[in-house]
Amino acid sequence: MNQIVIPRRRGNRDAILAMLASNRIDRRQFLKRVGASGVLMLGGPALLAACGGGGDGANELFVDNWIEYIDVDDDGNFPTIARFTEETGIDVTYTEGINSNEEWFGKYQQQLGAGQSIGIDLAMLTDHFAAKLIRLGYLEQIDKANVPNAANLVAGLSNLAFDPNRDYTLPWQSFFTGIGYDLDQTGREITSLADLLDPEFAGKVGILEGYDDTLVLFLLMDGKDPGTASVDDYVAASERVSEALASGQIRDVYGNDYLDALQTGDLAISLAYSGDVVANQADFPSLRFAFPEEGVRIGTDNMLIPKGAANKANAEAWMNFYYQPDVAAELAAYILYMSPVEGAREAIAEIDPALAEEPLIFPSSDVLATAHGVRSFTEEEERTVTEAFATAVGL
Repeated sequence: MNQIVIPRRRGNRDAILAMLASNRIDRRQFLKRVGASGVLMLGGPALLAACGGGGDGANELFVDNWIEYIDVDDDGNFPTIARFTEETGIDVTYTEGINSNEEWFGKYQQQLGAGQSIGIDLAMLTDHFAAKLIRLGYLEQIDKANVPNAANLVAGLSNLAFDPNRDYTLPWQSFFTGIGYDLDQTGREITSLADLLDPEFAGKVGILEGYDDTLVLFLLMDGKDPGTASVDDYVAASERVSEALASGQIRDVYGNDYLDALQTGDLAISLAYSGDVVANQADFPSLRFAFPEEGVRIGTDNMLIPKGAANKANAEAWMNFYYQPDVAAELAAYILYMSPVEGAREAIAEIDPALAEEPLIFPSSDVLATAHGVRSFTEEEERTVTEAFATAVGL
């Protein structure tokens, strides 16, 4: 089956974000969306079923990803997927059925636990959930002989605690969570996480719904390393968040609607995703992203192969293809997140020289040295942390 073409235009990103903001839904919690044609599109298993998905053909590949997380041209086609098919002969069914890590896991947990194929050969999930899937034995090990271009993985992402040798995952894109702010409102540059609690901005501060975003930064504010902090430290950080909400210092908890709140003036400062800031600065010139002096959160959405995938070798061919520097550059030039591929910076200069100098896409080694991720938890520890954070923010 040929790739599924979802009719969308690059300019549709703003419309999608506006829709998300108006409904207080995070972009990563948005399951169905309207394409440029105005037709409501299906994602995930519904679309796979409609296509007869089962993956029993040698030249098939079923890929599930987040919304707006691959390059799309003005006709709604996926240029790099088309090139992949041309070069490999593998037909791709590409869906955007991941609207949150939690929902995706809930949707497929029973099948994965029973050792059944879920009809998806490759999915992109965030670090802490990739760790969970590895822990539960729900992923296939990558045959590295099929992915020689994995040698192009940037050094800083090559050896993580949850997958030390990258036996089960390979980064798709990475992102920073730091501080986004409206310079017109703050009247000064923001440099520290302590600015979130500055009384000057009382009632004009936003935080994010994900504990892996908010708690990592609150731990850094307290001088703790989120990668080694105890469960009690995470719970204590949740309590500090609760206090700041109760006092009115923090206005609210946001998904991607923090961008709308910054633009309308409801917020002056908020925890923010680096890629969102880059993508919106043209329309919002006073929008800034700060790498706080205490450190920044780095997260990665990882390519992984669910247990029992029918087209494992084809999934590995996809991984290998997207780790070519020129392909990685084309992808990064569209989605504006941090590329995990060495050589992509030089290649992107051929597309847009300014992007090669964009620190949110190609950060310096000094910035990477201050980047921290959420630690790995056992099932019990994760339950304790998520429940503490949910209680703190009223989710």
